[in-house]
Amino acid sequence: MPSFKEIMDHRNQNSHFCILLGIRTTQMDQGSAKGEMPIREHHENAVGSVHGGCIFSLADTIGGSAAASYGHKMTTLSSDFHYLTAAMGTEKLYASAREIKHGKRICVFDVEVSDDKDRLIAKGTFSYFDLGVPILDH
Repeated sequence: MPSFKEIMDHRNQNSHFCILLGIRTTQMDQGSAKGEMPIREHHENAVGSVHGGCIFSLADTIGGSAAASYGHKMTTLSSDFHYLTAAMGTEKLYASAREIKHGKRICVFDVEVSDDKDRLIAKGTFSYFDLGVPILDH
């Protein structure tokens, strides 16, 4: 199995959507991950807060990184996501994911998004399906 660093580097370098948004996985361990997204003007909606789609994308990506820590390609099955406060006046958002359940094919994670003032912005539960394909050819 590849190392956590190899999986993290692969995800950071090959997810074109994440590169576009500036999302990076910064830490990965078995069943957990952390990441961040610097906020730029193009992340904001018409009222000046970070667009909910950007916040969700950060959460889903970091949840996916935690799921990928087992070395297989994963795809999102479902999520239950709650926006708790507007992300305004922040330069960076952070996400952390921790495993709730690791099954044979389905993994479930708790994911939180916070801002650079340590305010909890959003929280959700994400389920991923293990495609049974190694994430890297080793």
